[in-house]
Amino acid sequence: MAARPPRHLAEPPLRLGRLRAQKLFVAALLSIALVTVVIALVTRDQGPASPPPNAPATTAPGGRGGATPTTAAAGAELRPTPGNLLEGADFERDLAGWAPLGGARLQRVEGGTSGRWAVAVTPGEAAPGPTGPGLVKRGVASAKAGTTYEASVWVRSTVPDAQVVLALHEEAGGRVASSDTAAYGLPDDGWRQLAVEHRARVAGSSLVLEITGLDLGDGRLLVDLVDVQVE
Repeated sequence: MAARPPRHLAEPPLRLGRLRAQKLFVAALLSIALVTVVIALVTRDQGPASPPPNAPATTAPGGRGGATPTTAAAGAELRPTPGNLLEGADFERDLAGWAPLGGARLQRVEGGTSGRWAVAVTPGEAAPGPTGPGLVKRGVASAKAGTTYEASVWVRSTVPDAQVVLALHEEAGGRVASSDTAAYGLPDDGWRQLAVEHRARVAGSSLVLEITGLDLGDGRLLVDLVDVQVE
């Protein structure tokens, strides 16, 4: 009679139910691994994600002497930039220091791109001279010769295909001593940021900023968040 192996080395009897469960478990693991590989391949082939629909867009410059015009993102609230030489240039309080040009009427209205208020420029009876309806800010700063100043402004026209002209110049002795202008087209009624630069030439002259609209027809030009900086 053959000797029996030690009890602790004896193989346990196989059970059919347990063997089937093991096979099912292995098959499930292989299926999960296959699905993971397929998802990884599909994700890699999709490429970079598209930008969100409300991302700010830029347009080609319509004039010289300023930054590229940009459009405001939908729902974005802009804040005044530190270092602005102008006070109250977001028109949240009043229109102090601003005067109309070209027979225009100025009025604070709701719907600004920064905060609640903006200024609306409405054409009126044309004043003598080539200046279109707009607004002007005199005494912005005492200019230093050789210093470059940049004025930027957010504008919106209520009619398409209007134009905006920005002028930043020096006044000395009641006359314009030096000036730079930039003209831009407004193809639609969205808010756009425009800018003009000027390098001062006359020490002690007074900086003046003019914002005028052309081809407004029966529409209005809205202006907000004016900013003048030393470059």
